[in-house]
Amino acid sequence: MLEVAELFRGAGAGDDATLRLMAVYADNLRRVAKAEADYYETNIERHFRAAGLDERQLIELGTQLGDRVIGLLERVLLMVYRRRREHVWTEHAINHVEEALESSGLQQRVAQPPAICFVDLTGYTRLTEERGDEAAAEVAGRLIALVNDISRRRGGRPVRWLGDGGMFYFREPGTAVVAGLDLVERAPVVDLPPVHVGIHTGPVISQDGDVYGGTVNLAARIASYAQAGQVVVSQETAQRSGERQVWFDPLGAVELKGVAKPLPLYQVYRKS
Repeated sequence: MLEVAELFRGAGAGDDATLRLMAVYADNLRRVAKAEADYYETNIERHFRAAGLDERQLIELGTQLGDRVIGLLERVLLMVYRRRREHVWTEHAINHVEEALESSGLQQRVAQPPAICFVDLTGYTRLTEERGDEAAAEVAGRLIALVNDISRRRGGRPVRWLGDGGMFYFREPGTAVVAGLDLVERAPVVDLPPVHVGIHTGPVISQDGDVYGGTVNLAARIASYAQAGQVVVSQETAQRSGERQVWFDPLGAVELKGVAKPLPLYQVYRKS
């Protein structure tokens, strides 16, 4: 880790920022290990304890299984990390290309751009701290099922899961808006915490089933701005929606983290 830190320092990074990154590595790997131990205790050890194994036998069983599974798990975790890293750095490179095109005046034009929708659970971090990772994972699973159901019925496609939320893709902005309202209305029905949704419409770049670009980044920023139970959309989404079942309440030009200029946003309501 010190060698990595020296490489980052040589590239101009400050020590405080590097230490925060190292803490992210350590904390998330700790959570992986803790979730693994919780899984073993709940789903395997408890079964054998009920079958009559004593403590010595349980220790031997855990050691034997651990020896068999550790090599496989390490390979899987490394493969998943490399794949995730490839996607993240592809997105980083695409953002640079889009900024270069915009600064040179060669902005991409798409006649009928898609809509990108982000949904996040409110209070997920507090839920994890209060009820543990297993309960949080159960809640995340219910969210995944809800998003899959709504996106399928509304003609969308789930793209990316983020633990406490997800991203999905719609060809039509109007259907994305209605799907967002479906999400905030149905979340309490399936015993989920309140959700908040952000939607932006614009060109995206697709690769390996994922989507990248400035449109994705703006949709995520809008979702972060939205409050519990809100569906907030960009001006492009509102203008291209053509959806008569909803109305858009202007929120004015809003400053979003990481966005150079204030962005006109709208909160969406379903017409009664």
